[in-house]
Amino acid sequence: MLVPSPGMALARRLIVALALLVAVAAAQASSQLTIYNDSKKYGYYGCYNETTEIPGSDHTRALGGGINEVKRGEMTVPMCLAFCSNGDTQYRYAGLEWARECWCSQSIAGISKKLDDNQCNFPCEGDNTTACGASLKLSVYRLSSPAARITGPAVLACVGAALAVLL
Repeated sequence: MLVPSPGMALARRLIVALALLVAVAAAQASSQLTIYNDSKKYGYYGCYNETTEIPGSDHTRALGGGINEVKRGEMTVPMCLAFCSNGDTQYRYAGLEWARECWCSQSIAGISKKLDDNQCNFPCEGDNTTACGASLKLSVYRLSSPAARITGPAVLACVGAALAVLL
């Protein structure tokens, strides 16, 4: 029988302690992810499940019928929101999945359900402090409704109508 030397026992304890420190640091990093809330166009809507694996879904996506892009090592929430709101079509929903995928759609599939926000626990590949969905889970943002503005001739019509009521 081999008896470990005091040096080997100490080395073994140090390796175990180091492994525990790495595990604790990884757990803290994932629990400290933030939800991006700095967009003027989109507001955070919640964490939703992907629907492609649900029996009977015919592999329909939670955010289907729109566009998507994958940015390995680069994806951030602002990048996805810009992608979903640029061009001729401004998509109502933007969702991030797998830390690198961006999905844009006008609607969320009815079979997709809202989950606890902590289930969208993958850091964005382009910003490791922000949540970007998870495996089969999407961090979803919804386009904010623009405030109604009255300009030009409509202002004059409103002023004229108000004066007519007063006189």
